[in-house]
Amino acid sequence: MSNRVDATTIILIRHGERDEPNPADPDPHLNELGRARAQTLIHVVGKSGIKAIYTSHFLRTKETAQPLAERLSLLGIQIDAVSDIRNDILSKHTGKTVLVIGHTDSVPQLINQLGAGRGVNIQNGEFDRLFVVTVFSSGRASLTELKYGNQS
Repeated sequence: MSNRVDATTIILIRHGERDEPNPADPDPHLNELGRARAQTLIHVVGKSGIKAIYTSHFLRTKETAQPLAERLSLLGIQIDAVSDIRNDILSKHTGKTVLVIGHTDSVPQLINQLGAGRGVNIQNGEFDRLFVVTVFSSGRASLTELKYGNQS
């Protein structure tokens, strides 16, 4: 018998493009570019074995998740606090692949809390970065950064 080590794979992205929030609309929907990026996500990670999709309470994260979630017959898991997302993933999805759709602040914070490094900074106009964090049973983690969809 082998002592296989299961790794947990966390794919992290920022939500798709949206119009700028303003006092009249602090939680804007995705715009046309954002909706197209959400569809691209199906092609990019649709066959990666995702077992759970995490979003925040904001419409833009839920709308980014919706096409992929429908394709995979998954319900989104809405959690806002980064430490709660980390704990939920590591306690309920060990050895599996999950997707987290967050924001310019929460994605780097979660990468850091998963032990995959500091220094990730997402600019306000960046929507095409995709991060893959692999957390091994030893607690060690690795980070891979990719791009997806149209360049932003």
